[in-house]
Amino acid sequence: MKHASLTLALLLSLAGVAAAGNARAADPTWDATVKAALAEGEVSVHGGPGRLYVVALVDGFKAAYPDIKVNFTGLSGRDAIPKILSERAAGIYAWDVYIGGSSSVMGSLKPAGALAPIRPALILPEVLDDKNWLGGFEAGYMDLEKKYMYGFQAEVTPTVLVNWDFVSHADLKTYQDLMKPQFAGKIVWDDPRLPGAGSAAGARFIFNFGEDFLKALYSEQQIVYIANLRQNAEWVVSGRYPIGLGLGPVDLAPFRAQGLGKNIAEPSEARFPHEPVATGFGTLSLPANPPHPNATKVYVNWLLSKPGQISWEKTGFDSRRTDMPHVAPETLPKPGEPYIADEAEANLHYRLEAQELGKQYIKAQK
Repeated sequence: MKHASLTLALLLSLAGVAAAGNARAADPTWDATVKAALAEGEVSVHGGPGRLYVVALVDGFKAAYPDIKVNFTGLSGRDAIPKILSERAAGIYAWDVYIGGSSSVMGSLKPAGALAPIRPALILPEVLDDKNWLGGFEAGYMDLEKKYMYGFQAEVTPTVLVNWDFVSHADLKTYQDLMKPQFAGKIVWDDPRLPGAGSAAGARFIFNFGEDFLKALYSEQQIVYIANLRQNAEWVVSGRYPIGLGLGPVDLAPFRAQGLGKNIAEPSEARFPHEPVATGFGTLSLPANPPHPNATKVYVNWLLSKPGQISWEKTGFDSRRTDMPHVAPETLPKPGEPYIADEAEANLHYRLEAQELGKQYIKAQK
């Protein structure tokens, strides 16, 4: 099947960029938009779960626009989207901005006609300036039409994390080592039968190693599948299940803040032929018929501006903007490496395939 790949020519524009000054509007409509947004007085935003997303998506905006209240809800897409679709079916349009993972949006909100184009909401010149973004501004669109979903984060993210306090480095070096009998019953996986990080891991295995590898992993290793990333992280940290799939640094952050899980990292030689570039929860969509249209514009222009993306990096994830300090530059895509944009709509079928294979090959858990 065809897939969307990211190479240096498509994704990377790593020449140094001077820090941008204060953004100025492209036309005088900006002042009018801000004035109208202040009159609306609020904006309703969906974002990722956890305190870090409140800090990044609420506190930063409040500092810039203290007179616009942010009504924030932090949930995973698989929890939020059924509610959003149910509301819209009843004629209730409660959301202005959706920030979250791409697969659930592309698989649910877009087919339902629930999204509005992003470009008409963007006003500030610095937001649209190609030199401020890896590969240029347009490279951030995740949907086929390049209209409805924008990825402002881009990182090479881990697929497997291991608590080395309980596993020998010599025993687990590659992804293939996961199939060793000694790791049966030692793995916890964010449920890949559902949209989310777990099915993203499954999609990466399919793309790089083929269906048979994923089928065997699903069915032969007595894996525990759970749709609760905090529980996943807790079990990896405690060593109850020292190998976690679909688990990210943000999930471990609350434990590491307490001095726990310091010896959790990827296997030393775990590499894909095509490494995934992920946007995680760092993608933006605009629900159609927003209740606060002007506050929506102010919010998304702030979010994609340099100050907004500096605030975003408080999540621990790096922005695609090139004029940023970057909190984890080692995770940014590197020149000359082949990548797959595994959260783009063009590659959504790999996730759906991982979900369907999971339903077929994952044995019922007692």
